[in-house]
Amino acid sequence: MEHPVMPGRPAPTHDLIRLREPIALTVDAPVPAWVEPALRRTPWVVVRRGYVCDGMMPIGVRGPARQQRFAAFLPVAEIAFRLLPEDLTVSRCAIEQKRRETVSALDALARVAPILERGSHRWGPGGSVGFELATGIPTATVSSDLDVILRQDHRLERNEALDLRAALAESAAPARIDVMLETPRGGVSLADLVAMPADVLVRTPDGARLAPHPWMMDLDALLEGVS
Repeated sequence: MEHPVMPGRPAPTHDLIRLREPIALTVDAPVPAWVEPALRRTPWVVVRRGYVCDGMMPIGVRGPARQQRFAAFLPVAEIAFRLLPEDLTVSRCAIEQKRRETVSALDALARVAPILERGSHRWGPGGSVGFELATGIPTATVSSDLDVILRQDHRLERNEALDLRAALAESAAPARIDVMLETPRGGVSLADLVAMPADVLVRTPDGARLAPHPWMMDLDALLEGVS
């Protein structure tokens, strides 16, 4: 499936990219020793928040250890293949039963999938579970949470957020479930939205912002000055 990259627009956060060349990155800091062998072993990176500018996309490299994360930029021309979290929902059927029994986050994915599909949500797994499904490398561990990316173009009212949280809780998923609502203005945690503070933390390409809810934020202001 082709997913076009739009220059000058927010980067497609959470997407997974397979590199044409394992080390075709541009960096702003010294590269840790683990980065090159990690990319040669698994030439996949995760898109992080930011903008696609001058043909460069902000990405993050995952190492084998939890603390091994490295921010860099990737020339769009070096993208061999790109997967959205939504593309990975069908891959859950390929998870071996032994892995599901060992890694609770993978078992949790199977339990919450019917709930999200009944609600006609555009969703997919992120984090270590999404990385494992994309690459086939067993990156999720016994302590992994299940990160769920939920595309939410229209406002999610508090009662809808409460119902969704309750349904996920009733699934008896064996791992902690962290739902990130991705809106046109940025990402907001389902847990934060349910708590209903005066302002919620919205993760935008320009950094964290506080707003009554992300659907009220001015997208033109966020994009001002971006070429």
